[in-house]
Amino acid sequence: MKHDIIRRFAFIETRLLWGGGFTAKELAQEFGIARQNAQGTIQAYQREHPGQMRHDRRLRRQVATESFEAVYIRDDVARFLDYQRAVNHLGYFYEERDWSDLPFQDADMLVRPLYAPGALRVVLEALRQERAVEIGYWSKSRTRSRLISPHHLVFADGRYHFRAYCHDSSRFLDFVLSRVMEAAPSDERRMSSEEDHDWHCQQELTFEINPDLPQAAQEALRLDFLPVNGELLRVPGVRVALQHYVRRRLCRNDWRFGVPRWVEVDTS
Repeated sequence: MKHDIIRRFAFIETRLLWGGGFTAKELAQEFGIARQNAQGTIQAYQREHPGQMRHDRRLRRQVATESFEAVYIRDDVARFLDYQRAVNHLGYFYEERDWSDLPFQDADMLVRPLYAPGALRVVLEALRQERAVEIGYWSKSRTRSRLISPHHLVFADGRYHFRAYCHDSSRFLDFVLSRVMEAAPSDERRMSSEEDHDWHCQQELTFEINPDLPQAAQEALRLDFLPVNGELLRVPGVRVALQHYVRRRLCRNDWRFGVPRWVEVDTS
């Protein structure tokens, strides 16, 4: 199946699942196609996946049937909300319509670190081309020169990092992008990410709600994060290299009560 058809089918399912249905006109406007072609796309979807949608004469639009099951998108609520956030960010980069038509404001974008654009272009190009790079990195009250081999971009704690091998200290470390002051390409041999064992090793982390929190706060966390009758928050597949970010997020003090929200449980 062609990529553009898959994209149209994904749009159809997004609107059926999260948007209360759609019309051929909306499908045509989204992809810049003739309404006749949009009707053909609807018919093609119905042939491929019969019984997924029906035409509601009262609403004058295609709506999901009770037996609808998504094929081209994830039906997880959290993933859909992440998609909304991604679309909102994309709107700051270049114009793209929102498939759900939901008003959205990302408050985290109101406070953002500053970056050195020229240096970051060099680092990101080195990451893309799998090459080593020399950077000037702000650390311990001064800028130090470091030769690194970056292998992954990471977002954690509200800022961007990259995971890289530091040739000067002979180990893999996290570097905060906003602390890169300058950068220059290097002809030094790049260290492969295959040697980064903490990156490739994954473990499950387990947490419980801190019993020192007020009961109302405990109930709020239980409602937000725990399944019905569940007592433990299990976070599977966490890379060892990223575990401290998960612990820091969950185990930081609640500013209202002065105690951590969660306590890690040793299940070994």
